[in-house]
Amino acid sequence: MMKQEEDFALWNQFLEGDEKAYLYIYKLYAQDMYSYGMLFTANSELVKDCLHDVFVKIHRNRKKLSQVDNIRLYLLKAMKNYLFDVFDKKKELFHNDTIEPVFSPEYTIEDKIIRQEELHYQSRKIRQMLESLTPRQKEVLYYKYMKNLTYDEIGEIMQMNYQSILNLIQRSIKKLRETFAESKVYLSIIIQLILISFLIL
Repeated sequence: MMKQEEDFALWNQFLEGDEKAYLYIYKLYAQDMYSYGMLFTANSELVKDCLHDVFVKIHRNRKKLSQVDNIRLYLLKAMKNYLFDVFDKKKELFHNDTIEPVFSPEYTIEDKIIRQEELHYQSRKIRQMLESLTPRQKEVLYYKYMKNLTYDEIGEIMQMNYQSILNLIQRSIKKLRETFAESKVYLSIIIQLILISFLIL
């Protein structure tokens, strides 16, 4: 059975009142949603509250919900929308110079590789590469290479069309390549290390 068909069947069971299906969905995606929420804020309690509220809301309103064939995408969108609603009501929770929460993961990979003397140079370059990207560039690379979302799925979350997503990814990669063309560290290796950093958030 294809993933979409599995998701459709599981979601339909949930809509019909199957509590086991609801708990299974929570078990499958709660940690993913929490990690995703932490990419926008360091406030762990806020993220936990939003995660809880999202699941309470879908449970309460399940008779009104439509069919879904990509549960992860649906829940990530719900999580982001809920977080942004909270941020909109509590402006002090995000930077004053932005109009929305900033996608800004803590890249602790440097702390892990700096222990290895031979990788110290690469560590500094990774930090520089990350700082050269805008929050939206980091976000689109996360969805594309860490979550393996399609361009259409990324567009849904970021509220951008297919071509805009494609252009943003291409500009992000081009920026890294041009900025660090003189680097002794191969771009492909650094991109892999950057992606690994998402795993240890």
